[in-house]
Amino acid sequence: MRIVLSLGGSLLTGIFSSDNFVRYAEVIKAISDKGHKLIVVVGGGKIARDYINVADGFNASDFDKDYVAIKLTWANAALFASALGDYAETKINISYDDIVEQFNNCDKVVVCGGIAPGQSTDGVSAKLARAIGADIVINATDVSGVYDSDPRLNVNANKFENLTFDQFRKIISKNEQAPGKYGLFDLAGIDILQDENIDLLVIDGTNPNEILQAVLGEYKGTLISLGE
Repeated sequence: MRIVLSLGGSLLTGIFSSDNFVRYAEVIKAISDKGHKLIVVVGGGKIARDYINVADGFNASDFDKDYVAIKLTWANAALFASALGDYAETKINISYDDIVEQFNNCDKVVVCGGIAPGQSTDGVSAKLARAIGADIVINATDVSGVYDSDPRLNVNANKFENLTFDQFRKIISKNEQAPGKYGLFDLAGIDILQDENIDLLVIDGTNPNEILQAVLGEYKGTLISLGE
C-alpha cells in the first residue's frame, strides 16, 4: 500500500527522549519491511504549542504563529528521520513537489513536516495523499478514535467505529481552526480526502504498535470513508 501517516507531534515529543523516538521508528521500519511505501508527516506537538503561546503574548498574527510552528515540525521530522536510520531519506523537503518527487524516486520512508501557514500537518497529509494516490491516510493521535464529544472531558463520550466524511466534517466543524488548535483533523484536508475517495483512519498512537495494527487492518480506531 501507499500510506500517508500523520504522526502527531505530541506522540513523539510528549516524552522527549531518544527512546521514545526509537519506539515509533521501529514500528515504521516494520511497516516498511512488509513492502509498504510511506510518507510520515510529523506534527509540532507541545513544543510548537509552547512557541505559539509565547507568540500570543505579543499578539503575533496567525500567519506568524503558523510559520514558527512549521519550523519546529521540520526539526521534529529531521530527528525522526535520523531515528529511522537507513530506512529513511535524511533530507527533509519542504515543498509538495519535492516531497512527492522524493517519494516516487526512492524505496525509503519519506519524512516531512508542515509546508505553509494556514493549515495543519493533517492538511499536508491529505494533499500528499492526493498527490501520490495513497490508499489510506492514518492519523495517529492521542485519542482512540472519533467521539461525539471530547473523551478527555466527558467520560460518557461515545466512540464511532465508522463515519462518512460528511458526518466527520460536522463533528470537526465544532473545533477551532487556528494554529495549534486544529483538533482531530483539518477541515480542508477532509474535503480533499472525500473528493479523492481516500479513506482516513483515526487511531490512538500513544501505543506505537497500534500504527502497525492499523496497516494490518486490525485497528481499534475510527474509519472515515465515503460510506455506502
